[in-house]
Amino acid sequence: MQDFDQWRRLGKHWHAYSEKRDEQGQSTRVSRLAREPDVTLFSPRSVAEWLADRTREHSPRTAVKLLGENAGWGHMADGRHIDHDLAADESTASRGDSIYVSITRQDERTDLWVEAVMDEECPEVHHEQE
Repeated sequence: MQDFDQWRRLGKHWHAYSEKRDEQGQSTRVSRLAREPDVTLFSPRSVAEWLADRTREHSPRTAVKLLGENAGWGHMADGRHIDHDLAADESTASRGDSIYVSITRQDERTDLWVEAVMDEECPEVHHEQE
């Protein structure tokens, strides 16, 4: 059975970053945590919602062939896909884990980073806003 409050007992919150990847490659956790986050998140639900919002914004609605007999076609980044990821991301964050998502478009890649940090290791003083 999953402990949905594990993140709270661990004293975690999350720093979220959205980056367009260039030729230099992706950033590192150390380099991300050294700069100000796009947003600071204080609950697993807010982590999942932030990722879902960015996925809706950046993901192309690409048609894909679904697996299985008579499965038909679906779309990446459609409502069902985003709802599935929202539930999975909330579950992952509730364990106090970081989450990384990479979204590929025709001419670019967007990386979403939600870094779990311990309250005592965080260089910023946050006032919980949620």
